[in-house]
Amino acid sequence: METASQPSRLYYGWIVVIACNFVAMITWGVAIFNQGVFAAHYIAVYHWPLWYMSLGPVIFHIWAGVAGIAVGQLVDRYGPRYVLLSGAFLLSAALAVFGGVSEPWHYFAAFFILSTGFACIHTITIGKIVARWFVRHRTRAMASSTIGAGIGGALLVPVNAAMIEEYGALNAAAVLAGITLATIIPTALFVIRDGPETMGLEPDGAEPAEPGAIRDDGASSDTRHWTMSAAMGTIAFWGLSICFALGMVAQSAYLFHQVPFLQSELGLVGASWVVTVTTIAGIAGRAAFIGIGDRLSPNQWMMAVFATQAVAFGVLAVSANAVALVVGSALFGLTMGVAVTLQPLVTAYVFGRTTFGRIYGPIYFGIRMGAAAGPGLVGFGVTLAGGYPMVWTGLAMILVLAGLLVPLAVRRPT
Repeated sequence: METASQPSRLYYGWIVVIACNFVAMITWGVAIFNQGVFAAHYIAVYHWPLWYMSLGPVIFHIWAGVAGIAVGQLVDRYGPRYVLLSGAFLLSAALAVFGGVSEPWHYFAAFFILSTGFACIHTITIGKIVARWFVRHRTRAMASSTIGAGIGGALLVPVNAAMIEEYGALNAAAVLAGITLATIIPTALFVIRDGPETMGLEPDGAEPAEPGAIRDDGASSDTRHWTMSAAMGTIAFWGLSICFALGMVAQSAYLFHQVPFLQSELGLVGASWVVTVTTIAGIAGRAAFIGIGDRLSPNQWMMAVFATQAVAFGVLAVSANAVALVVGSALFGLTMGVAVTLQPLVTAYVFGRTTFGRIYGPIYFGIRMGAAAGPGLVGFGVTLAGGYPMVWTGLAMILVLAGLLVPLAVRRPT
């Protein structure tokens, strides 16, 4: 009887995936989606120019990329749990600074601390966790592990905006910091484990292989050891870095500028609700990816994401009313989560899981450099052009270019 019931037990890897969702919900909700809310608030309070405030996310993404290289090495060496804990404390410290901004350097310091915490938790660490627990079911698991990111944006952005208007930025930031610590610390300590081997399990919950047996589930090629120099000598490494970076130019730009862009038409709270629509669409996109992610190849998914986001920016460029703004934002959100999920997923597909951290760290640096360029370029572009439409058109063209480069990027080196 005991033997018969054994296969029905829930594989612990799926519990880890659920735990990653709680971590992602807080991390993305605090560190990504609320950047624009704090920026819009301080623009209104101190009348600092938009292009100047756009330098905050530039600092955020550049330093996150630099820190990401070290984080990748730390995750491979010490495991993800301690890195997650460090990230939780850094996110909370950043929120404390955000709540008390009275000088520009306070604002920029908050982004610096925030970026370090974000790098400790983002797709390097969560991606490493999921890549170690899954091989055959990695697409579904990776998509499932960050669906909470959209939930975090949907919940925390309108809550933060309302608290700022009612109680001030300091009290709002304190609440977010408390939520961050109360969620991530117990999850990292008591739920997340570094990999199936630490619990006597196999990836995907498979039965342990007999000594000397040849596996046919893809795990053998998935455990190839790559050195950083060997990976950087492949076309795939540079192709992935460039495609992901171009995609993040557009994505990070809209995530930061969405609230300032919509605020003139809808007000701060109204703009925050459109962010909620965007994140709900992101949840729907991730949910669809969970169900049908295995039906398309990685390069087909990447091209589909870039094409859809290009169309979204086209809609935003010609939007003439609130309905069009919501439609364009929702279309962008539909693929936003899938785009982030594809970054570690495709990297693991190409280079495997064993040395994922050390390979993805430099790729992540390129991703963050693209993300750093986006908000600043749009801030300067809006200042020069006198508005957003022409800038959104330029971002659509960048996404088309990224899609054209995908066939060169997504190929397993021999």
